[in-house]
Amino acid sequence: MTLKPSVIRDVVADSPSIKKAIGPKLAKQFSANPKVAKYAFILKFPDGVVTGRAVSHALGKLPIPRGPTLLAGEDFTVEATEVAKAQACDVVSVREFGWTDAAYAAIRIGR
Repeated sequence: MTLKPSVIRDVVADSPSIKKAIGPKLAKQFSANPKVAKYAFILKFPDGVVTGRAVSHALGKLPIPRGPTLLAGEDFTVEATEVAKAQACDVVSVREFGWTDAAYAAIRIGR
């Protein structure tokens, strides 16, 4: 299952604006990045596990240069987090998933 994110543009990086953009559950986990005053893009993934492929695909759809970007979702795999870091994105998640894409795929197909 591919998780297609909602794309929100030009959001001031303060708590009320972030809460309005990503919702209260994710906003509780938000920690302000002192280097960012405004996010050019926020990608809010639906509830579920976000894989590295989903993050790469979503970021590939954004214009270059894209400016500060925040990824918000329930759980991100190790690869998804690595892609986000490599692309200089901030990440907000409900919990630290800690699984790889391969381990998550194996569980999903019942191995």
